[in-house]
Parts: sequence; structure tokens; C-alpha cells
Amino acid sequence: MNIEVLHEKALALSKTYRESESALLDVLTSLLKNHGFFQLGYPNLFVYCTSALNLSEAQACYFSKVAKKSEEVPELKMAIEQGVISLSQARRVVPVITKETASAWIEKAAHLPQRELEREVCAVNPKAMPREKIKVVSADRSELKVGISKDLELKLKRVGEIVGPEKSLESTLTELTDFFLKHKDPVQRAKRVTAKVPKAVKPPSSGHRPARVKHEVNQRDEGKCRALLPDGSRCDSKAWVEHHHVKPRSHGGQDIPTNLITLCSVHHRLTHQTGLHNLRL
Repeated sequence: MNIEVLHEKALALSKTYRESESALLDVLTSLLKNHGFFQLGYPNLFVYCTSALNLSEAQACYFSKVAKKSEEVPELKMAIEQGVISLSQARRVVPVITKETASAWIEKAAHLPQRELEREVCAVNPKAMPREKIKVVSADRSELKVGISKDLELKLKRVGEIVGPEKSLESTLTELTDFFLKHKDPVQRAKRVTAKVPKAVKPPSSGHRPARVKHEVNQRDEGKCRALLPDGSRCDSKAWVEHHHVKPRSHGGQDIPTNLITLCSVHHRLTHQTGLHNLRL
């Protein structure tokens, strides 16, 4: 095929791509404004993008961040719609752009090379760069990239001294995470408690759920939200999870494992507001 024809085709597709990107951002911003993803059964815009729209996690992150910032700074969305900047350029200035500084940051995003733009952002907000990232480097190894404060650096150094000066930073982080999970992870605690010989349990007082029941539910559900998303998959969120009574206590529901299910706070609230029925133990 003629090179000039290929070039013209590439230009046309590039324009279509930018227009589609802008149109999708417009729809996502409206969904965010009206909590549409919530009404559809998704806990947040990011999960909606990955589960319903099949976007990659990186794409979902970009769209979510820019959509949220566009509510605060409409000029950012307008610049994307007008083709002044791309979504990629817009998400780089999200940590620093405000309604008062919108014109200046949009101008920089439109004309500065990527690295120079990142330096400008970092100069204003040091925490914005480098971006946190976990990159797979082999079958069983990943590379972690994250900026940390001087205070945290000193704390890590002290933990390293306790663990052993010959140990690597990876070993130090392993010690820290293992210690935290052992004492704070409700799933690990549930496994330890339920493995013990059961003791006679006194009948619970009104409104008090026996610890053993909580542990049994945590172990069964693995600390994950068990609500079903519209596509039939589980939410599986492990953040801000709570126990929900399938049959409400006001209707005679008991504090027993077979009547309790783990839900994230969003799906818990959605269940009470809409009488969501897509719950299965």
C-alpha cells in the first residue's frame, strides 16, 4: 500500500481515537456526577471501567482521575474536548491543576515534553512524582517504584537495623508486612482462632455478635466483598468491608454465619438503599 495512503489513514484514525477518548471521558464524567456506576451495581468508577468497559487498569486509572478532577476544574475536560491536550497529558497535571491555575497547566501540558512536564509538576507537588508502580520483571519477581518521605526512610532504616544490617530492603519490607498481617489481617486471625478447640460460647447479648462468628465469616469469605457485579463476577474488594445480615435482624435474622455475608461499604449501602438481591453465600 502507498505510504502516503497509510499516513492519511493513520491521521484519520488518530483523530477518531482522540474524539472517542474525549467522548468516553464526557460520559464517565456524567456517570460520576450522577453516581451512575453506583446505581448500576459497581462500587466505584474504576471498577466500572475495568469490569463493564474492559479497560486496562492503567486506562481506568487515567479516566477515573481525569473525570474526578474535571468536576473541580471543568477547563481540563474542555481542553481535551477541543483537542488542546490528550487524556495522557491531562492526567499528568491532575495532582497540581486547580481552577485558578488551569490555563497555565493546560498550556504546559500542551507544549512541554513529557519529562519536562513531570519535572514542573514535581516542583510544585513533590509527592506527585514518581508515580507509584509495580512492574512485573519475571515470573515470580516484580519491581516496586514509590516515592517516600524522609521520615519513612529513617523508619525503614531503623527496622532494617533491627531485622539485621545484612538484610536487604526487600527482607525488611517482608518482615514489616508479615508482622502487620499477622496482627491486623482479619482473615489470618480468623484462621488462627477457628483452628483452636471450640470453647463453650455464652448466648450473645442483644446487639453483640460473638467473635467466633465474625472469624468464621471472615475465613469463609476471605475478607472479600461477595456482592455480584452486573457481569456476574464477584466484587472481591478487600477494602472497607463489613458484615451484612441477609435476613435483617428486625425480621428475625440471627447473628450466625449462614445469615451473614461480607460486603464492601459501597455494596453494603447499596443493598440497604435498593434491596439488592444479587447476594449469594
